[in-house]
Amino acid sequence: MRHASRLDRRVLGWLARRAWSGRTACPPAGIRPGRVLLVRVDERVGNLVMLQSMVDALAQGLPGVEIGLWAAARCARLASSLQGLARLHLVDRRWFLGDGPRWRAAVREVRARAYPVAIDASAWHEFSFTHAALAYYSGAAWRVGFARGGAAGFLSHPVPAGPPGEHELAQRVRLLAPLGLAGRPAPPLRSCLGAGQRERWRRWLGGLRAASPCVGLWLGARKRARRWPLPFFVQLGRRLRAERGGTLVLLWGPGEEALRDEAASALREGVVSAPPTDLEELAGLLRALDLVVTNDTGPMHLAVAVGAPTVALFTAPEESRWGHPVAHARNLRAPGAQPVEIEQALAGCLELLRATRQERGRG
Repeated sequence: MRHASRLDRRVLGWLARRAWSGRTACPPAGIRPGRVLLVRVDERVGNLVMLQSMVDALAQGLPGVEIGLWAAARCARLASSLQGLARLHLVDRRWFLGDGPRWRAAVREVRARAYPVAIDASAWHEFSFTHAALAYYSGAAWRVGFARGGAAGFLSHPVPAGPPGEHELAQRVRLLAPLGLAGRPAPPLRSCLGAGQRERWRRWLGGLRAASPCVGLWLGARKRARRWPLPFFVQLGRRLRAERGGTLVLLWGPGEEALRDEAASALREGVVSAPPTDLEELAGLLRALDLVVTNDTGPMHLAVAVGAPTVALFTAPEESRWGHPVAHARNLRAPGAQPVEIEQALAGCLELLRATRQERGRG
């Protein structure tokens, strides 16, 4: 749909609305519905982790509301970790063409709940046909989403986006304005994922005789342009070891093995590589570390959400949008162009390590 012409979009939109056009619930009485469906079916870790703040804002603003989530089937475990959900519905976009009966069953399951309100919680800056269509297919009388090109006809309550530099969590809370929750602050990011695994990972680090502090380095990112240069990470790791000693833990995801191995070869001493992990295990490992230094990528949001002291490096000027304004995070503009960035990152790391040591001393 991104490359379709305007006419193609209008025709496809009209055809999509012909299917499942009946509404399954009346508009809510006043602006306080008993049930609300959130629609977020992309498979990016950070987007789903950040949805917790929107769930929290809904629960705080509408006590007793039943919140459902329509999420990607491949993200079932992460979606189920969101607290405050009454019901989780799963779908896979690939079912539409590859498994029609399963796709229709997923739609019927949602419609059977008769949600009066569905919120298209996809990105504010880019229209998503899939999310808009699913919000429409839900049968909800009120369909709320950002007012973007292509959304007309799918939404009953389009919401203007905020300024481009506004934090992503604040943007999402804007979608609650039609429910009488305009102007509410976005609750801070949190996640219960991996909560029971911290001690297991501390034992793993202890078995390796890893000296403290244990500092995780996330070298990769889905978009290569968001990766701080590997030589900068290596220099930062060496400086950290010279200043504080400790152990560097190389964190990585699928397809990043070569990056991990190159960093291990360059650092040589005081470094270990994390084993392969699923998201639950990764969250537990992040909880066990004294500090995480990461690119702007999904695990950055997860690290902040589980409370790990986090230095986030932004190669693009988007730290105000994606960096989390919390005490245990430092969000640094680091284009990867000047060695001075290493000094700035080092200062952020040392500041958080000192704060963590002081907090543990008070505890």
